[in-house]
Amino acid sequence: MSIKLSHKQALAAAAISLSTFVITPAAMAENFGLNLKASTLGAGIELSAGLADKLNIRVGANYFKFAKTLEEDGTNYDFDLKLNSFTALVDWHAFGGGFRITGGGVLDKNSLEGAAQASDFYDIGNQTFSQAEVGTLNGLINFRNISPYVGIGWGNMVSGDSNWTFTADLGVVFTGTPRVDLNSVGGTLSNNAVFLAEIAREEQNVADDIDFFKFYPVVSIGMSYRF
Repeated sequence: MSIKLSHKQALAAAAISLSTFVITPAAMAENFGLNLKASTLGAGIELSAGLADKLNIRVGANYFKFAKTLEEDGTNYDFDLKLNSFTALVDWHAFGGGFRITGGGVLDKNSLEGAAQASDFYDIGNQTFSQAEVGTLNGLINFRNISPYVGIGWGNMVSGDSNWTFTADLGVVFTGTPRVDLNSVGGTLSNNAVFLAEIAREEQNVADDIDFFKFYPVVSIGMSYRF
């Protein structure tokens, strides 16, 4: 025995099946949360939505900027630290409550950019050079563009008894080894091969001193509202 459906009936049946498939992962179509936070990545804003039962997706942006002075081999560098990153994370609420396990990626645009402070002499690499020989010494420190993130946290921005939710995160971004670029401009030795070798040595010294940043800690607190 066979049953034939008209085009309209078949279309209606397909629509019902599709709506059932789309809506079944529950919270995604109903609620989303907006989170404002402060963290070691800077001031941030996040949007969260349900992906499946106990599983939410979170996207956000972070920004902060301030001045920082670093000293290396007796030379002080004035840097402007810019924290600028974007996140795409998945939260697994394993026990159905506020506790979550998080994984995802970070688009990392964090950087330190600046110049050496004026000085009569500079210790660069294993040698000492005069102001005239060095000219202006500029520096840039940054990281790879995309880095993985893992962590734990608290707060379900999509579901719960209250529309307002306290949020917290503790995790780490695996940024990789920092990339250091030092550049001499306007000095009498700016294009000298021996001097450039010492510049490269200094870049490595700075990279070694800040190598711990390849595991960048993330600590955040915030408040979210569910719509």
